[in-house]
Amino acid sequence: MQTKHFLLCVLISAASTLWGQSTYQLQGKVANAQNAPLDLVAVSLLSSADSSILKSVYSDEDGSFVFSGVAAGTYFIKAYLLGYAEYQEKKLVVEGQATTIQLPSIQLQESIKQLQEVTIASKTPYVERKIDRTIVNVDALLANAGSNALEALERAPGIAVDQNGVITLKGRAGVAVFIDDKPTYLSGAELENYLKSLPAGTVKQIEIMTNPPAKYEAAGNAGVINIVLKKNRAPGFNGNTNLSMQRGRYTRSNNSLNLNFNQKKISLSANLNGGFRNSFQDLNINRYYKNPDETPSSSFAQNSFIVKTGQSANAKLGLDYYLSERTTIGLSAKGLFSPSGSNTDNNAQVAGADRNLQQFVDALNLDDGKFNNGTFNAYFKRQLDSLGSSLTVDADYVVYASNRDQVFNNFILNPSRVLLYQDRINGQLPSDISIYAAKADYVKPLGKDAKFEAGLKSAFTKTDNEAAYTNTVDGVTTLNYDLSNRFLYDEWIHAAYANYSRSIGRWGIQAGLRAETTSLSGDQLGNPERPASSFKRSYTNLFPTIYATWNADSLGHHVFSFSFGRRIDRPYFQDLNPFVSPLDKFTFYAGNPNLLPTYANNYSISHSYKGVLNTTLSYAKTIDGINETLEIVDGIYYSRPGNIATNQSFNLAMDAAIPVTSWYNINSNAELGYLIFESKLYTEQLNSSGTYFHLVANNSFQLGKGWSADLRGEYMSDIVYAQLLIKSWGTLNCAFQKKLFKDAASIKLSISDILYTRRADGIINNLRLTDADWNSTIDTRSVTLAFSYRFGKATNNRPKHSGSGSESEQQRVKNT
Repeated sequence: MQTKHFLLCVLISAASTLWGQSTYQLQGKVANAQNAPLDLVAVSLLSSADSSILKSVYSDEDGSFVFSGVAAGTYFIKAYLLGYAEYQEKKLVVEGQATTIQLPSIQLQESIKQLQEVTIASKTPYVERKIDRTIVNVDALLANAGSNALEALERAPGIAVDQNGVITLKGRAGVAVFIDDKPTYLSGAELENYLKSLPAGTVKQIEIMTNPPAKYEAAGNAGVINIVLKKNRAPGFNGNTNLSMQRGRYTRSNNSLNLNFNQKKISLSANLNGGFRNSFQDLNINRYYKNPDETPSSSFAQNSFIVKTGQSANAKLGLDYYLSERTTIGLSAKGLFSPSGSNTDNNAQVAGADRNLQQFVDALNLDDGKFNNGTFNAYFKRQLDSLGSSLTVDADYVVYASNRDQVFNNFILNPSRVLLYQDRINGQLPSDISIYAAKADYVKPLGKDAKFEAGLKSAFTKTDNEAAYTNTVDGVTTLNYDLSNRFLYDEWIHAAYANYSRSIGRWGIQAGLRAETTSLSGDQLGNPERPASSFKRSYTNLFPTIYATWNADSLGHHVFSFSFGRRIDRPYFQDLNPFVSPLDKFTFYAGNPNLLPTYANNYSISHSYKGVLNTTLSYAKTIDGINETLEIVDGIYYSRPGNIATNQSFNLAMDAAIPVTSWYNINSNAELGYLIFESKLYTEQLNSSGTYFHLVANNSFQLGKGWSADLRGEYMSDIVYAQLLIKSWGTLNCAFQKKLFKDAASIKLSISDILYTRRADGIINNLRLTDADWNSTIDTRSVTLAFSYRFGKATNNRPKHSGSGSESEQQRVKNT
């Protein structure tokens, strides 16, 4: 079965070519008949030879767009926006000494009739590349319809999400997740729940940066994933809605409503999302204990059937006020309410050295949680001159409040299932996180071919975590001081950065330096049986980034790129919490207040040949990497974060975006990697390494009369991850779409994991005198029906709002 799915994925991804980078940068603007700028216009650059689409971008709120890395040659341009006639530029010749070319302004005329055959998503490539990031256009893959943001991430090239919601990039953990260039300040289960509450229909792009520019926080050893949400700045009242229902063994739903009103000096937006999620995991864990002479001692085989439930409701309100054509202020507020729960039925068998059954251990575990978030932002943006110089100031207040009620009912029975002992553990785990942040970013173009950026940021984080547990035995309830405690943690981070980019002939360079200083303190308050403790630390670091591209020939047949970046991973707030929390009577999770920050140096070299083959070789070395570590003590299984002394990663990747015919496109990527982990870990020495490969292919078909389809295959081989060996898996998905109501609406049907091969199995290594493995089945095979609809009539009286700062700053203006 495994071989069959592997060969299927290989056949699907047989073709492997890629859009390349080249010499020129084309700049232009889009406006309506009244000369007001138009946002979210899909602008495409096509080859005059065969009319194939080479690049596609969306215009920004001031109507501007940029095509980077364009080779000398002959092209033409098309522009699309619902409610306007399709625009097609006549012959465009790209040549000459100047590397930046200003295109004539594009003016769109209103015409519903002419837009009946326009399908923007199908003409936008799924994957695009820039000098410092890979961009994934979420709507270009039909399978994303009706799913959530976490599932859309998992389908992006190089990204993997395990059964616990942990995100890795090119086989490496330590990924920082941003929303519209703002850090989420979340990790673990909180981040997983938030991304699941965000419908994929509200996501415009996913930006993947293994070496992010200096303006981004240095956190995230494996890089930064920036989720860009959709905004609409078309003048007048408009909006869209996305409705979906998904059915696996259990039912899930994700729904959203986006409303926008833009007129004169005011832009108002409202984004409402709601849904529910139900799923299961059927998990088997086997532990085989040994004596010091390696002979069998005992065994523990456990089955856990976990039913997970959750609901989510979040809303965001935004106001932009245009004080003048160069000055904008804005306010936004976002709220999230996401209750969740799980019901776990545990059944375990304990056997002796001779494998004879000694006892049964049954448990019924209940977990009921609430997770709330409020985010408030105020910003000021000023365009300082006509050349594009700008100053942006942001202030944020973020608060997270969560509470979990846990109940663990434990029963020990003899081989005849006669009850020998029972108890109950009750736990309450409230947690509060408050974040205050302010930043300023300055952008200064230096002529046509250079740009300087600089900024400052300061952020203060305050957390308060409490755990209160009781034991009930024979009807008597007592406080459990071994598990109960309270942990307070404060952290200050101050940062400054500078970034410079320039084009010189066939060379493009970008260099940045970011300085960050961190001060932190933690206090464990203790209890009558556990003493209080505290710690304080401070450290300052420099984080350089360098990018370079070189066109080896004037036609752009050979393009070489290089990048380097230094990164840091600070421990998650929850990981510093020293509490011990039971998952069941024989499995506990514990924090680690002694965690050290992690540092990584990331290098990459890439080559593009004639725009048909792109190859990237990457190397990263991480010191004190934070990973899940596992230990067996007196038969009890402890999971806690720990520092792995050294981790090295070698990665070779190839990507493709191939217009096979006018109706068939392939987006595919292949990845080959080698990972090494070395560290002293508890009583054992960790020396693990291994090779892995990852293949993904997305096949898109335009079937005519508004019909389109996607077929996606994926295969991941066995991969070593610190103490874990995660077994191979594969998956096959398909989706169909039909455009309705003059392309204003669409209905999509998708089937995920058709062959039900998205397993989650593995082996746990490096345990003292213990062998362990696990296997599980998850609710991955499902059918989704999704409906989307755009509505509203645009007016033409919105004044021009111009700003030519960095892309991330423009996205911030749109979002508020």
